[in-house]
Parts: sequence; C-alpha cells; structure tokens
Amino acid sequence: MKKISRLFVLCAALAGMTLSGCSKKAQTSGTSAAKNKPQEKVSKKLAQLRKKGVMIVGSSGDVYAYIDQKTGAFSGVDADIVIEAARRLGIPKVEMALIPFSELILNCNNGTIDLIADGMYNSNPDRAKKVYFSDSIYWQGGALLVQESSPYESQYDLKGCKVGYTPGTVWQGGVETWAKKGIIGEAVASGHQTDSIVALQFGKIDGFLTDSTVIEDLMANAPDQVKGLRLAKGYVDDEIPPGHISCAANHEDADFIKELNAVFADLRAEGFIEKVFIKYGFDPALHCYGADADYEKDIKCPVNVID
Repeated sequence: MKKISRLFVLCAALAGMTLSGCSKKAQTSGTSAAKNKPQEKVSKKLAQLRKKGVMIVGSSGDVYAYIDQKTGAFSGVDADIVIEAARRLGIPKVEMALIPFSELILNCNNGTIDLIADGMYNSNPDRAKKVYFSDSIYWQGGALLVQESSPYESQYDLKGCKVGYTPGTVWQGGVETWAKKGIIGEAVASGHQTDSIVALQFGKIDGFLTDSTVIEDLMANAPDQVKGLRLAKGYVDDEIPPGHISCAANHEDADFIKELNAVFADLRAEGFIEKVFIKYGFDPALHCYGADADYEKDIKCPVNVID
C-alpha cells in the first residue's frame, strides 16, 4: 500500500508540474500577444507616403511660404507647418516642386505632386470641384503695392491706371472686378510675384495686388526686393474678404487630408503655428486663429464637394 501511495503521490506531483508548465506557457503567450498592438489604420495615401519616405509638395515659390532668400533653403511659414505635420504623420521628408500657381491643381490631379500648399484660398467652389481642401491653417488679406513716389493710397485713387495680378490667384478676380466697375483703368496679368514687383518698379503697371503675407515678408526680410515701393495704406478688401488658407489634394486622397486636419488642430492648440509666424517676422494676430475661433465658420472648408 505504501508503494501504491507513494506512486500515486509521485504521479500527482508530476501531473501538477505538467499543468503548471502548461499554464505558465499559456500566460507567457498571452503577455506577448498584448505587446503586439493592432496595426494602425491609416489612409492609403499616408501608407504610400510612409513607404516612399517623402512627400512632394507643389508651390509656386512664394518667398514667405517656402524659400529662404539668403540660402534658397526649403523654409518659410507654409514649409515649416507642412514639414512638422508630415513628421508627426510618419513621413520623414518633404520636398518642394516649383510649379506656376495656375498649374498646381493640374499637377496635383495627375500625380506629379502629393499636396498643394501655396497660400491657396479654400473658398473657391470651382477649385473644390477639382481638389479636396484641408481645414484652414491660417488666414490673410490682400495688399496693394504702389511706387513710393506715387500719390496713390487706395484702389480708388487708381482710376485710369494699370493694376497687376498673378494669374490664377484670387486677386485676379478682384482686380478684374475693379476694371469692370471703372475703379481702375486696366487689369493686367503681370506674371509671378517677382515679375509683377519688377514690372511695378519699372512703371509698366501702377499697382500690384497680392497676398499681404508676401509683402510683409519682403519688407521685413528682403527690403531690397521691394526697393522704391510701398503699401497703399488706404487699401481695403472690399471685393475680396480676408481669405482662409488650406492645403489641397486629389479628391481620392480626402482621407489623407482628414489625417492632416487632425495634426493641424494639434499644431493650433499647441501654439506651434503662432510661433512659426513670429519666427518669420509676422504678427500672428493678423493670421492665426484664436482660442475663440469657430470651427464651422472660421476653420472648416466651406466648399468641399465631398465629406
């Protein structure tokens, strides 16, 4: 009986060790499974950009947005914001493709670039039929540039005069409306920002209407480029109200834009965008949304044709 009892105790002990071993193995397996977090769900576009390791951003090269005038480096208000947003989304590199403003949407939709970020207003319904806009990143008004020696203080002093604009920008519509109303003599497609400024300096046009941020940047950081010119202090945005600036992508990449929107919201909340404007010599109060901004009214794009 003793032998039988001892044999029974030994078997029971072995059985217990076996069960304990199985239990320990199962527990270890469970711990490993917990460590393996489910894969992050991202848009098809973001997955492609992460794999490629670079995002190509289209810009016409407005100086305040992308180009350091001293070094030619890829930097500026829009550049800093987009680079930081890309970094937070896991895209390690952003490159700029220089493309005329009027051709940006075409190049976005044919796949040459991944994103448009060029001070583009998000209130144009015709544009929204072709691209999908992000939430507004910041806002800006217009600036009327005239010769320093001229008597002009506003658009209403330019009757019979030639006023230039960059084709494809929102300012084209404003200047053409002035011409139709007889406020000015002629609306002139004076070319890119730089070409238009040179045309004004040489008297080929009497005024140039463009983004306030462009002129703010030149006057603060590259005054030689606007030598002999000044702002018409009496200019008012009567035909074109201050605009809200967005990035834009192909309609097929709307989900990627929504991922960017989440990052832009974080950047606003953290004060990152305000710091970028201060870094480049701008007054953030003239461009950044405050804590009291209304998302539906001020930040959400009003013209996107898809949700």
